[in-house]
Amino acid sequence: MSFDISLQVNSSDRKTLDKTITDIMTLSGTLRSETSIIDPVILVNADLASLTNCNYMTIPSFGRAYFVNNIRSIRNGLVEISGHVDVLSTYKAAIRGNVAIINRQESVYNLYIDDGSFKAYQKQLIQTKEFPNGFTGFEYVLAIAGSAGVT
Repeated sequence: MSFDISLQVNSSDRKTLDKTITDIMTLSGTLRSETSIIDPVILVNADLASLTNCNYMTIPSFGRAYFVNNIRSIRNGLVEISGHVDVLSTYKAAIRGNVAIINRQESVYNLYIDDGSFKAYQKQLIQTKEFPNGFTGFEYVLAIAGSAGVT
């Protein structure tokens, strides 16, 4: 199986959908032994010094983009590159095509969706009022909790 490998530098965070990528080089080769599509280990004929900044690669034949986990020099001119699939970049078209109703979110919420948990604020309301006739001999404390319309 013949395929191309684009070796790149990713300067974006791993958790972003659209990554800022700079191409280093594109290599063509033939798959000579077995490899994983999710975690490929690929031997390439390249100078190790030219791959020191490489942290990302794309293999169009596999239909995936990969984070480079490790680069090993096997011998002069032969380098082994280990990668792991970047799920966000690989499936970003499908991710963008999703339509959903967001049930819970930190700051924007919909009170019409009954999820059993409504936002409420807890504020203390302390009022002191004198009784018109006062009290004789004893002092009383009247506490009312949870009553609406207390004036």
